[in-house]
Parts: sequence; C-alpha cells; structure tokens
Amino acid sequence: MALDGHGIKIKNSGQNYTATPGSLNAFLRAHGGYTQGNDMEENVVPKVDPSRVTWPADGMHRTNDITAKELQGLLRAGRPAIANVMKGAHFVLVKGWDAANEDTLVVNDPGFDRATYSLSGDVVGWRLFDMKF
Repeated sequence: MALDGHGIKIKNSGQNYTATPGSLNAFLRAHGGYTQGNDMEENVVPKVDPSRVTWPADGMHRTNDITAKELQGLLRAGRPAIANVMKGAHFVLVKGWDAANEDTLVVNDPGFDRATYSLSGDVVGWRLFDMKF
C-alpha cells in the first residue's frame, strides 16, 4: 500500500505490476524476501525499485519506541510508517491519527476489518522505509 501510494510499481519477471500485497508477496518470494521461518527480510523490499525505495538504518523498531509526535512528523514528511500489531503477528500501514485522540492510529489493514489501532495498547514495533514520489 505504501509502494502504491508513492506510485511505485513492482517489477517482477520483466513485467511492471501495480503494488498490492499479492504482487509484493510474489516479488519477495522470488527474490529471497523471506527467511525459512517465513519472516520478511525488510532489506529486500528496496529491490523493488532501488532508486525510489530505501531501507534506512533507523527502519527497524522491535519495540514501540516512537512517540505520537514523532509518528506525526514522519507521516507529515511522507515517510511510510508500518505498525506491528496483534502482539507482533500482523503489520498495518498507518495513514494518520485521530485529531481528538492522538493515541488512535488510522490505518490500512488488508487482513482484518479494522480502521484503527491504539498506539499505546496495540503497537509492539515499527518498520520505517524511505520512498520517493
């Protein structure tokens, strides 16, 4: 979703595909993007388009160590913020926050019918990428 939102296509087998969870999954499977334990190798994602996607040194956050203000700054700067939720079992793209309650994150969740998660109660980690439009 972050790739598509930045207009980045998935290049796989000589073809360009719209970035979807399915096309990214196919790309990752074809390019060593998963460990044998089926964990994603985040450093493989930039291979989608190395000129527009980077996995920065500050990209991996194994704990919920980003404050609401820091997150808001990242989002305002156009930096994708992917929250690790459900006790570490699921990832969602953060789109924003509830202006009345900055602890409520507004998300795109392709796996579950949820539009929000709690920053303090649900998030257990973060993945941050840099992407260029």
